[in-house]
Amino acid sequence: MRPILAVVAACALTFMSGCTKIAARDLIREGNTLYHDGKYVDAIAKYDEASKLEPDGVTLFWNRACAAESIVLKMRDPTRVADRKLYTDMALSDFKTWLDRLEQRTPADENAYLEHRLALLDADERCDDLLSHWLEKHNAEPKEEGWYSVIARQYDKCGRTKDADQWFVKRTVDFPGSVRAFLGLAIRKLELLYPEPDSGLQYNANYSEEERIALANEVIGLLNKATEIDHRFREAFTYRSIAYTQRQLARRFGDDPTKNTAQENLNRILAREDTMAAWKEQRAICDIDEQKPCPVDPPGPCCALPPRPLTPEEETADAEQKKLIEAEIAGLNAAAEEPVKGKGKGKKGGK
Repeated sequence: MRPILAVVAACALTFMSGCTKIAARDLIREGNTLYHDGKYVDAIAKYDEASKLEPDGVTLFWNRACAAESIVLKMRDPTRVADRKLYTDMALSDFKTWLDRLEQRTPADENAYLEHRLALLDADERCDDLLSHWLEKHNAEPKEEGWYSVIARQYDKCGRTKDADQWFVKRTVDFPGSVRAFLGLAIRKLELLYPEPDSGLQYNANYSEEERIALANEVIGLLNKATEIDHRFREAFTYRSIAYTQRQLARRFGDDPTKNTAQENLNRILAREDTMAAWKEQRAICDIDEQKPCPVDPPGPCCALPPRPLTPEEETADAEQKKLIEAEIAGLNAAAEEPVKGKGKGKKGGK
């Protein structure tokens, strides 16, 4: 609940204007009581009466704005969009009147006005107004990196995903030395690979295996750029481990190597490499944190690292097998490209 400003009933009873102010401030107090009881519409009616008696007041505009704002923030019925707009307009106007009429405006007052204005624009889904506000901030401070993520999030809220994507990319272009810029774009792409709620899957089945591998590669590349800037940037290792895991899940192969194609057997080796790469990223985090892996019964702080998925010997064996499979695939591709003898050659001469 927004804080309501109190009023002081002090006036000269010998003057009509003083009595009018007393009546106005009594109405404000009644409105405040209704406000605190959650009766916002009735409170606004009292503030309306007070404004007729004391049109040059200040306090009642803040209070009426808070009451109207409370209605807007609680209004979830999609059939009452017109009513929500009406109360939003009232609150915006009253907050502005309150600010303009303050005898001594402070930075705290201006911040309060801005916070309420943005909350109202957001609640009433006024995307264009919000975008204009944040873009103006960016234009005023083009070297402030924080505006990029704020603007991107606002585009997302407005349902303009492609525009949001562009601002994530734009941030990496305008701030090529920012690890946060590359991390933000990487997470943006990585989220596309996450499974839909209640799907029971570990990946997003709306993408093909090839698309998922391509996305994972993009994420890994972006995070590689982040660690080129800062080789101890912990979050990059965390998300890169997830990306390797997603890439591993996208590799297609059967359980029986004797029934797999050469490409499927290569995918099996590549999936094992991805699993190992994900583990190494987690191990790197332990090193950054300067913690040794936990024993079976850790006596104190340590790094909870899962067991190594492959032994060094298994990695070596996989590398040798990978070379053989790649050679096999290269031979099959070369054979497929050879033209069939005689095909396409015309006979010389004719009858």
